[in-house]
Amino acid sequence: MLSLMISFKRPIPQKKLFFLRDRPRKKNLFQKQGKMNERPYSQRLQDLAHQYLRGELNSEEQREVDEWFLSEEGADFIESHMSRDDHRKWLLRRIHNKAGIVINSKRPTQIYLRVAVAASLIVTTMFVAYWALKKSPVNQQAKQLVAHEIKPGGNKAVLILDDGSNIELTSGKQGLLVRQGNVKIYKNHNGGLSYTPDNTGATKEPICYNTVATPRGGKYRLTLSDGTIAILDAASSIRFPVSFDKERKVSITGQVYFDVVHNANSPFLVSVKGQLVKDLGTKFNINAYDDEPVIKTTLLEGGISLTRGSQTAVLKPGQQAIDAIGNPAIRIVEADIDETVAWTNDLFQFEEEPLESVMRKISRWYDVDVSYQKGSNIHESYLGRLTRYAEVSKVLKMLEVTGDVRFEIQGRTIKVFPKIQTNKK
Repeated sequence: MLSLMISFKRPIPQKKLFFLRDRPRKKNLFQKQGKMNERPYSQRLQDLAHQYLRGELNSEEQREVDEWFLSEEGADFIESHMSRDDHRKWLLRRIHNKAGIVINSKRPTQIYLRVAVAASLIVTTMFVAYWALKKSPVNQQAKQLVAHEIKPGGNKAVLILDDGSNIELTSGKQGLLVRQGNVKIYKNHNGGLSYTPDNTGATKEPICYNTVATPRGGKYRLTLSDGTIAILDAASSIRFPVSFDKERKVSITGQVYFDVVHNANSPFLVSVKGQLVKDLGTKFNINAYDDEPVIKTTLLEGGISLTRGSQTAVLKPGQQAIDAIGNPAIRIVEADIDETVAWTNDLFQFEEEPLESVMRKISRWYDVDVSYQKGSNIHESYLGRLTRYAEVSKVLKMLEVTGDVRFEIQGRTIKVFPKIQTNKK
C-alpha cells in the first residue's frame, strides 16, 4: 500500500525531485467488509476525517485513519468528500504531528513560527502535487504499467559450501543448517545467517571457505565467526573462511556493507577487483558492481586504507574513495552517507543521479532488463528517496511524473521512451 507520495519539479532544469515511502501492509479497520451498508461507512469516515482536523483522534484511530487516508481508496474518498481547504489542513496537521508541534499557546514562539512557515510551504507543494497527480494524463498512462506488475526484491541468497554444494537461503527453515569445520552455521529468525564457533572439538579442523551470493532482486545479511556483520545488496557475493585464524580476509563482488569487529592484532581485509581495503574495526560500504564505472568505498566510522598496485589512500569518517579502472590515482571526496547506505535501510536515494544510473539500480533490485529507445535522455538527473519495497510500476510512475520519460514493461524488460509532448492550444 502506497503510504506517501510527493512529486514536484524543482525550478532547476534536468533535476527531478520526488519522494515515495511504503509501510508494511496491515489490516485497515475502516476497510469495507462484504456488503456493509455504505452510508454509515461513508459517514463514519467523514466523521473521523473531521475529528482528525480537530485533533481529537486517539492513537489507534490516528494510525488506522492514516493508513486509510494514504490508500488509493482513501485518496478517492477524499477527492469526493473533502474540500481542498480541508485537505490542505489535513496535510498541515500531518506535518505538525510528524514534527512534534503542539499548538497550545495564543502567542506562538519564534521557533514555532519558523517551523510553521516551513511546514506551510511544504504542505502547499504536497497539496499541489497531490491534485496534479490525480489529474495528470501521465498518471493515467502509468496505470497501464500495473498490468505488467513486477514485484520488488527481497531477502534471498544461496550459501555455497566448501565442497561446492548449495543451500538456498530463501526457504522458511531456521536453526542449525550445517556444520563446517569448527563452526556451526545457523539461519536466524530474521532470515539472516550467523557463523558460531564450536570449540567443543579437541582437534583443529582445516580452514573451510564459504560463499554467500545474492541474485538480482536479492539482499542478505550474515554475521561472520568474528562477529563482523556483512549486508549484501542485489547481485553481490562474499567469499570468506568459516573461521578466522591469524588473518581476517574476505573477497566480494557487487555491493557490501560491513560493520567490522575491532581486533588490533588482526586487521580485517577486503579484496575487490584488484583493490585491497584494510580496516581496523569500523563501518564502511563498498560498491564495486561490474556495470558501474568506478569502485566507491565509503567510510562511516573508524579508519581504513585502500591499496591498488602502488597507490594507497587513507580514509577518514565521512570520506569516499573513488577508484576508476584505468585511472592511476584514487580520488578522495566528501561522501553523502545517507545516499550511500540508503539501500541497507531498504530505500533508493538519488542525489542528482542520471537516469541511466537510476535504472541500473532498478534493474538489479527488480531483476529486470532495461532497454533505451531512440530519443531517451539518459543523462537527465533525479533527486529523491523512495522505498525499495514499492512495486516497480509505482517507481516508474514517479519517474514519469517528475521526468521527461515514459516506460513500457514487456515481460521482464523495461523500455524507456522520451515523454510524448502534447500540444496545448
